[in-house]
Amino acid sequence: MPGSAAPDLTLYAESSWMSPWVFHALVALEEKCLPYKLEVVSLPLQGDTRAEIERRALIARVPVLVHGETWISEALAISEYLAETFPSPDHPRLFPANLAERARARQIMLFLRTSLFALREARPTSSVFGRPTPRPMSDKARQEAAELERIAVTMISDDRPSMFGAWCIADTDLALALMRLIANQDPIDRRLVNYALAQFDRRSVHRFVAHLPTTR
Repeated sequence: MPGSAAPDLTLYAESSWMSPWVFHALVALEEKCLPYKLEVVSLPLQGDTRAEIERRALIARVPVLVHGETWISEALAISEYLAETFPSPDHPRLFPANLAERARARQIMLFLRTSLFALREARPTSSVFGRPTPRPMSDKARQEAAELERIAVTMISDDRPSMFGAWCIADTDLALALMRLIANQDPIDRRLVNYALAQFDRRSVHRFVAHLPTTR
């Protein structure tokens, strides 16, 4: 907030920079315009690092957000915490102001986290942030890609740059899901290509991409 000390924030990220959940958390911090430190760890978590995260964040996974004495893992919990701890108008929004739209944003983010397993296996995050892996998809993966496209076209039906009129963190998650297809040159509606590329042109995404290994 204006005139207050900078928050004591640290984000634990994984060293390959291929985690969609680290991507979500870092974009959330960047979009909130919050200063933070990075702690980069190797996976799987081991030894003292795993023990500390397990003890303090309960669930030993990255990303982990540390805010003073508060430790939080799980990407969606992190963005929810940031949204409520650093609310508008002093900080940019992460979620839509409208209650129904906010619920829809959460619905889409939960769908992306609990579905599309075959698609994620066939088109991993490494094929978006690293080298594409254009190999044949299974029938299940193709069905999931079609369902993803159906949902996305419904939400982006008129070439809008975001789902709800203004950017929200759900746009970042949906764009990454679509980039699994776009980066591998799978057929997809032109509107969705434009939408996803516009999301990936945001400064917050560029800040994440800057951390990627240069040998990718």
